[in-house]
Amino acid sequence: MLYEIAHIVKDKCSCIWNAIEWGNSMVFVLQHRNGLKQIPEILERNSKDYQIKLVEPSDVEDLAKFFEDQPKEAYEFFKPHGLDRQSLHQIARCKSFLTFIVKSGDTVVGYFFLRCFMNGNCFRGKIVDYRWQGKGIAKLMGKIMTEIAVALHVRMFGTIAPENYASMASSKAVNEVKIQRTLDNGYYYIEYLPKK
Repeated sequence: MLYEIAHIVKDKCSCIWNAIEWGNSMVFVLQHRNGLKQIPEILERNSKDYQIKLVEPSDVEDLAKFFEDQPKEAYEFFKPHGLDRQSLHQIARCKSFLTFIVKSGDTVVGYFFLRCFMNGNCFRGKIVDYRWQGKGIAKLMGKIMTEIAVALHVRMFGTIAPENYASMASSKAVNEVKIQRTLDNGYYYIEYLPKK
């Protein structure tokens, strides 16, 4: 229900959404400052074969190019936010929208995020460059998101289309996947829990 309401407010009342976004970010940072301090160590510990880093405004150009280079089919299941430069700059500055890139050398090969809320929940998403799929990057991103959610003491949710078998498989490889319900659009609304 909250998920559906948030999308209505965001799509129909951008001024109200921006005020909510600002308030959410301020409260979230105050509530989770100790967990946020652990993120650099989590990223460093997982940066063995690839470099994983928080997105900064200086990364937006590389990230925009990453999204432009993906084929149209890549966005069949991945539509979490605007992918244009202006949207990416806004997201990079938002303290409760934790965004990350995975790089091999100077090349962005993956992107993932935790969209966090002051109610103790977060919403996750990830995408791997089509040329780099099958190399364990999606699993690595899922593992890192889980470690960050645990450090922040937040519950992690997301949606997966039933026919998106690759996303479901990579999710189940690193998480306990608990389907909460099926949304009106047919997607599964999922809670991601740490593997036992």
